[in-house]
Amino acid sequence: MVDPITASGRPRIARPGEDIAPATGGAAQVASGKAAATKSSADVVSLSQTAQSLPPELSESGPPMDLEIVKRIKEAIAEGKYPIDLEAITDSLFQDFLELRG
Repeated sequence: MVDPITASGRPRIARPGEDIAPATGGAAQVASGKAAATKSSADVVSLSQTAQSLPPELSESGPPMDLEIVKRIKEAIAEGKYPIDLEAITDSLFQDFLELRG
């Protein structure tokens, strides 16, 4: 089975702990005529003071989600038992498209 997201040419989002090798080619290669450069060890990320301070409810109890429900959904997806309503997804995407068009 082909994954329609990765087959579309869109970048794939890594799952936690998953290492995705950088893709070769693409827009960077076309624009520069060279393969995309790998990340340098000098790459640095810094967060502002606002981003570093969490609201009290998050710092005390963590994100507002039920981890047990998340676990059950992950298991159902892995077993192929999670119900997917393709018609509802299609309708929602089409409505979003119409809203973007104006």
